Amino acid sequence: MKRYRATIAFVLIVGALIALGYAAFGPQKATAALLSGLTLAALYFLLGAGLSLIFGLMDVLNFAHGILFMVGAYVGYTVFGNPRLILNTAPLFLALAVGMIAGVRLGRSIPAHRVLPYLLALLGIGVMVWGVWGFPLRPLVAFEPTTAGGAIPTALAQEPLPRMMVRLVQLALAGLLLGPAFARWRREERQTSPWRPVALGVGLAALAVLLLLGRDGLEKFLLGLSVDVRFLLALVAGAATGAALGALVETTLIRPFYGRPVTQIVLTLGLMFAGAELVKFVWGKEGRPPMAVPTAFSRSCRSPNLIAWLTEQCSSIDVLGRAFPTYRLLIIAIGLLILVGVALLLKYSRLGMIVRAGVQDSAMVEALGINVRRVFTTVFALGSALAALGGVVAAPFIGVYPEMGSTFQLQAFIAVVIGGMGSYAGTAVGALVLGLARALGDTLVTTGIALPGMAEALRASPAVARASTVLIMAVVLLVRPAGIFGKSSQ
Repeated sequence: MKRYRATIAFVLIVGALIALGYAAFGPQKATAALLSGLTLAALYFLLGAGLSLIFGLMDVLNFAHGILFMVGAYVGYTVFGNPRLILNTAPLFLALAVGMIAGVRLGRSIPAHRVLPYLLALLGIGVMVWGVWGFPLRPLVAFEPTTAGGAIPTALAQEPLPRMMVRLVQLALAGLLLGPAFARWRREERQTSPWRPVALGVGLAALAVLLLLGRDGLEKFLLGLSVDVRFLLALVAGAATGAALGALVETTLIRPFYGRPVTQIVLTLGLMFAGAELVKFVWGKEGRPPMAVPTAFSRSCRSPNLIAWLTEQCSSIDVLGRAFPTYRLLIIAIGLLILVGVALLLKYSRLGMIVRAGVQDSAMVEALGINVRRVFTTVFALGSALAALGGVVAAPFIGVYPEMGSTFQLQAFIAVVIGGMGSYAGTAVGALVLGLARALGDTLVTTGIALPGMAEALRASPAVARASTVLIMAVVLLVRPAGIFGKSSQ
């Protein structure tokens, strides 16, 4: 009993929630709420899994994790329906990266100086502002008739090619000036082969120029692809963007403050607010309607069961007489695949072995000659990619809006706390408990409970649904302060 008490507690909590749902709402409504809870649980898990991995290995509470969820959703949404924004902005970031690579090499070759690198960095910031000043961001974003001002054709929205080439040079120069300060900041890093950054810089520069030269043809090609292919591209682009941003945040902002939790919390909180404002600046304050779903989930009909859906490909499936959207089943399936895939990675791969050992004793792992910092960056990037992937998956379900990051981040944190900080399995358990509780609470708000002797069903206020997750967290922590699968510090 003592060995399996966490599992027993999980079974009791989930069983109580399911029994309560069926007793209060009946089989039809309770089954629909159960499936809705599994959908929410999958999204909470995609966001909470990265939080759990990052905290378990690095003891970092990343309050900016929800921003990665939101950015992934917006990037995926843009790749799916408005690739011209990506094709006109990605070359600028690539040019800045090329200049940074060259600037880092330059900064490591010149004699150490206390002030000069930072003076060059200030000049580089000025050149960067000069390079992006007047960039037509708003016309590039306005691609839908619902956008304020109406849709703007691509030919009128984007700048001429010569002007964009000038911007590439300006951004590359800005990166060159910023590089020495970055090299001084990371002066402790081990020197790599001199040809590797050269090859990387040349490749990124070539990619930036090719994207600009072929931007019109690429936009037509991407928009001409099927909905299914564009959906897959959105998933890949969102996850890749999340991984890149996670690696960038870890190497530049988190790494200098390991062992200083208060500084990390303040820093990531600042990133959360700054990221939300940046998203509003780029894509606007108004939200977007849900992204189109793959064709296998878009046909306007209701399949009687899953077997029939394989041939009919309807947008909903019959569940005890109620229609349930089949795309939500895809969300559940993606959550299960990520759960199993990451679990296998942690258990059977070399990276997983290092991560599990690092969670127990990172100093010992580093003493064995393993580059723990590179592992930290990899795990941070992996967790960020999972969050961004969750954002893309959620876009056809809830749409995209600037507040989605903070909303889902709060729920993911609660799921991690319920399951146990740093426990991957506990995060899955916490997400499941949280998703079921929220779905049952929403059902109580929308349909209510028909009590004997009452003419109308008893409905709760929306605040009850929101408070249900916090109430469950409070009960779990009162009984087990470390969480269901958490380990006590004593």
